[in-house]
Amino acid sequence: MRPSILILVAALAVTGAAQAASVEVKVSGVQNTKGQVVVSACDKATFLKTCPYNVKVPAASGGVSAKFASLPAGRWSFLAFHDQDGDGVMKKTALGLPADGVGLSRDPKARFGPPKFEDSAVDVGADGASVAVGLKY
Repeated sequence: MRPSILILVAALAVTGAAQAASVEVKVSGVQNTKGQVVVSACDKATFLKTCPYNVKVPAASGGVSAKFASLPAGRWSFLAFHDQDGDGVMKKTALGLPADGVGLSRDPKARFGPPKFEDSAVDVGADGASVAVGLKY
């Protein structure tokens, strides 16, 4: 009986590992080399809140590439912002609007409030994905 449990546990571990995907996010529109670009992957429950997966890369004029090495397969929205002072926090104006350059996957339009998850969501399969995000300042 014990060998069958070990085989089951091993099979579940391999299945879980196989469902993790590599995702490359190409961020365009970076205005300068100050600070870093923070790229976050959010599921529906964490969208526009504290996202569970984050990658920080040094800012480069024009654009950067960030890689999530083992993101679980599923539906994700990718948010990027240019953190020019390098503190890891997105600045907001007095009106609550982003003060840093910011962008979302699929470039959704924000009308009278933030965009919806479904407007920026991307399906990530076990084979991974390549996603584009353009920053707007």
